[in-house]
Amino acid sequence: MAYTLEDFLQETQTLMLEHMSAEERLKGLDPEERLKGLDPEERLKGLDPAFIEAWLNKQRREH
Repeated sequence: MAYTLEDFLQETQTLMLEHMSAEERLKGLDPEERLKGLDPEERLKGLDPAFIEAWLNKQRREH
């Protein structure tokens, strides 16, 4: 089977991703894409509980 341009592009992209840090791979993604697949608890990890509480209070007032 012949080595196609598509094969080359796919191989090149794979090699580039292997050499990039996680931060570099995520840099170009929208926030929604970065969070895709995470459950709500994982999304909240690392956030200050006071920030979460303030956000919840604001949501309650607005709805």
